[in-house]
Amino acid sequence: MNHRNIPIITYGLIVINVFFYIVCAFTGDLLYNIGALVSSMMTDTGSWYRLITSMFLHADLMHVAGNMIMLYLAGDIMERVCGHLFFIVLYVVSGLGGSVLSVACDWIKHTDSISVGASGAVFGIVGALLFLTIFSRGSYAGITTGRVVFMIIYMLYLGFTTPSINNAAHIGGILSGFVLMSGFVRWKRHQERGTYEN
Repeated sequence: MNHRNIPIITYGLIVINVFFYIVCAFTGDLLYNIGALVSSMMTDTGSWYRLITSMFLHADLMHVAGNMIMLYLAGDIMERVCGHLFFIVLYVVSGLGGSVLSVACDWIKHTDSISVGASGAVFGIVGALLFLTIFSRGSYAGITTGRVVFMIIYMLYLGFTTPSINNAAHIGGILSGFVLMSGFVRWKRHQERGTYEN
């Protein structure tokens, strides 16, 4: 089997997220205090690295399990489509997009929430998949646009009806993934046209 068809980055990210959850289980609040997304901490201490570190921390077992199941299902498809390197970029940029929108909402609402989780990055992968289904005229790899939209709406509904879920991170992730994938597809088409013209 071609190694490009094995979603090694997806598997690696799952291992990393689970590893940090296990560490947190044995160290209490240590990593949460250091790496959780807290707006006031970033502005007061300049700890902007929290925009990234918070993506690898999870509140409880159900939290990490839910995110990792979604990462496995969506990542398995997307990494095979776009390759390992772009998939890493997609994951990190989508997670950052979710974190940035979350912080922006805190500033606008004058709140100071504490947020952890990979959901912004995972929703970015779903947002990228949404673009692909739309671009492919309603269906890609057996997945329809309607199915992806239903999943997004359902997950956002859960976010709006559950106080502990950070919907801003979900929305920021979806938008980041959608925009990033649109740019990637345009770049690929430009590359292919250039190849054919030579």
